Amino acid sequence: STIFRATDMPFHPMRLKSILNGFGNYGSAVEMSSSTSDQECTAPFRGVVRAKGKLWLANAHTFPIDLHVAGKHIKTVADEMPYLAALNEAYWGEDQHAAKKDMVARGWWQPQFGDRMSEVVFIGVNLNKELIADTLQTALLTKEESDLLGGVDGWRDLQDPFFDGECAKLYSAAFDEDEDAEWSTDDD
Repeated sequence: STIFRATDMPFHPMRLKSILNGFGNYGSAVEMSSSTSDQECTAPFRGVVRAKGKLWLANAHTFPIDLHVAGKHIKTVADEMPYLAALNEAYWGEDQHAAKKDMVARGWWQPQFGDRMSEVVFIGVNLNKELIADTLQTALLTKEESDLLGGVDGWRDLQDPFFDGECAKLYSAAFDEDEDAEWSTDDD
């Protein structure tokens, strides 16, 4: 298995969609199990039989997107809870403050984007871990692209291949005070 993490920038939705292929090919998994060299693997997800984790999509800046891959089936669905950084800190309870403290200690809280990050584990046979990481890295939004889009607000305008064009509307909204209160914990 191998884990991919990205904390500095989100995935560009169209580039991510374009690389999510090659899963669920039983023949390639068998072929990879008998392969003697990483050189023989040219497709990044050859040999992957399962993947799961959370994606930070540029046009879903409020909610992490859960990714589940089993065989040829790829499922993306918004997480039930928004990123902690998407919520007004004035409405946080003790649990949220403790969670942030823990994330800061682990290096998982970034000054600009808080707890927004992508983390996906890939499980399979004879994986080319470097190729997986390099390919996923190319699908991240660059700082230059972000600047050209006008920053986070411009990210919402990126084409949405995962949620029928509704991603930004559904998963990148800012919370107003009433909505923040809805996401606060019972211990507030």
